[in-house]
Amino acid sequence: MISDAHRLLREATQAAHAQLEERIDIHRRIADLSGRRRLARGYWRLHAEVEAAAAPWLEALAGLDFAARRRSALIARELAALGGEPPAEAEMASPTASSRAEALGLLYVLEGSTLGGRMIRRQVAAGGGDFTGLGFLDPYGDAAGDRWRAFLSVLAVEAGEGPAIAAAVCGALTGFRHAEARLCEEPSHV
Repeated sequence: MISDAHRLLREATQAAHAQLEERIDIHRRIADLSGRRRLARGYWRLHAEVEAAAAPWLEALAGLDFAARRRSALIARELAALGGEPPAEAEMASPTASSRAEALGLLYVLEGSTLGGRMIRRQVAAGGGDFTGLGFLDPYGDAAGDRWRAFLSVLAVEAGEGPAIAAAVCGALTGFRHAEARLCEEPSHV
């Protein structure tokens, strides 16, 4: 059963999610080394910046296991396997979170991407493609569904009503805009 928090987040971010999926052009970008490296670098920035913004609010949150959800170190290793390196600290521009619910909204974007990443890996495998530098797309493997449900349970408790759900929606919309800025090669014209 879907919680009110999850339903409201999904409805409120549907357009932003669709726009990101349309603009990212992931299959074209992972087809060659240069595109894959740029994509991994963008993912590293996205994750490092969102993790930095969310950590003060979520590190000690019971049931979340925020430390195990951090992917920036994994992405840095994948980027190195592609012959790249993370950008300098000076290039970082973290989004902000002013509450636990808003931080959960930011994390909603990253955690949701694990489900999409899993589908992308299946498509790459079906086409006989190479996975070098793409391990971060499916960091939880067969545990992805369990990890998603655990996240949604925490979300339902922490951002299940009123101002908290509004803050979570705000965080998720910020997260999608930040993802678009980090992952899409062409500026948005919206």
